[in-house]
Amino acid sequence: MPAMHAIRQRILQVIRERGRATVAELAEVLGMAPVSVRHHLDILQGDGLIRVDGVRRRSGAGRPQHVYTLTAEASRFFPKNYEEVLHHLLDELKATLSAEDVDALVRRIAHRMTATVSPEPAEDRTDLIIRFLSERGYMPHLEEKNNGYVLCVTNCPYADVVTAHEELCRLDAYLVAHLLDLPAPPQWDQTIREGHLRCRMRIT
Repeated sequence: MPAMHAIRQRILQVIRERGRATVAELAEVLGMAPVSVRHHLDILQGDGLIRVDGVRRRSGAGRPQHVYTLTAEASRFFPKNYEEVLHHLLDELKATLSAEDVDALVRRIAHRMTATVSPEPAEDRTDLIIRFLSERGYMPHLEEKNNGYVLCVTNCPYADVVTAHEELCRLDAYLVAHLLDLPAPPQWDQTIREGHLRCRMRIT
């Protein structure tokens, strides 16, 4: 879960719990002055995490108040439990399927993930793979070397799972093969899973 200012995180939590909230409601829950709440709401709105979803008229005098709700982007700032579920899912698959069937499954997943991906205008396949991996958090770097390429990945999106499940390294190799239209997946020379600072593969 990304780091966030504690008050703004609490504002997101209150809006998530209630569905929607006004400045006055937030100020009451947080024990803050409305002007301070508005300051944090402006920042959250500027970051695309909340939006105005109508107005609410007060029972007495005073201007109507904006009602705030969360955007889809705000879900990044709430706890997730993907890792534990993925661990159990992979354990069950490997207990049920043969090694060959697991590999075939990983290959099909890679094909599904890349089936609709194609280079944009003026983008070759090496640019495509950098864009694809960057969008998914791999922090990749590709350089030409000895009539081929060396692909380095400095962040593993599966870091908390891959130690027990090397199939995810094979998934990445199949992704590279599909994106570069290679006849077979390249092999990793080193991986974060093995304790290295980055993953690296040679592509010929």
